[in-house]
Amino acid sequence: MLVAMGVFAWLAWTSRAEPGIGRVAGGRPTNTAASPVPDEQYELLAAFEAPAYVAEAPAPKSFQNAMARYAKQDYAGAATALRVVADANPGFVAAKFYLGISLLLSGDRIAGIQDLRDLALAGDSPYLERTRFYLAKGLLAEHDIRRAEQQLEDLISQHGDLQKQATVLLSQIRSSG
Repeated sequence: MLVAMGVFAWLAWTSRAEPGIGRVAGGRPTNTAASPVPDEQYELLAAFEAPAYVAEAPAPKSFQNAMARYAKQDYAGAATALRVVADANPGFVAAKFYLGISLLLSGDRIAGIQDLRDLALAGDSPYLERTRFYLAKGLLAEHDIRRAEQQLEDLISQHGDLQKQATVLLSQIRSSG
């Protein structure tokens, strides 16, 4: 018990020294191998424009309101509204997908990555391919090359509409090293 408390105290003390890096929630993963991508290219590889929303079958009014904010590029406002919709409707995949995108675009990458990862792990859905693509973009923004490559490889194996884009992005990652 004392050892566990000592380890916890040490982790808390060392995470304070460099907030946002290391063992704190949301820190970048430590990469022991040399990164295949130069720092200046992370931003270029991770950049994306918000995927357009095409209205689907009847959706809750709260979702429509959130997507109106999304359409106006108010991604922080859309994320707040979409979180409420996603929490109230756990099976509503569109809300979860656009929540993850909105979080990434509003600068809350860690939450966006987590929401998209959860959606990808949930399995087959009409959003799975796009989820993997934008999850890979978010992971690239956080310098997590290994997991980004895995998402792109999984996406390519689906043989869907984004296969070519994923292949090009994966090639760019691997040739940047």
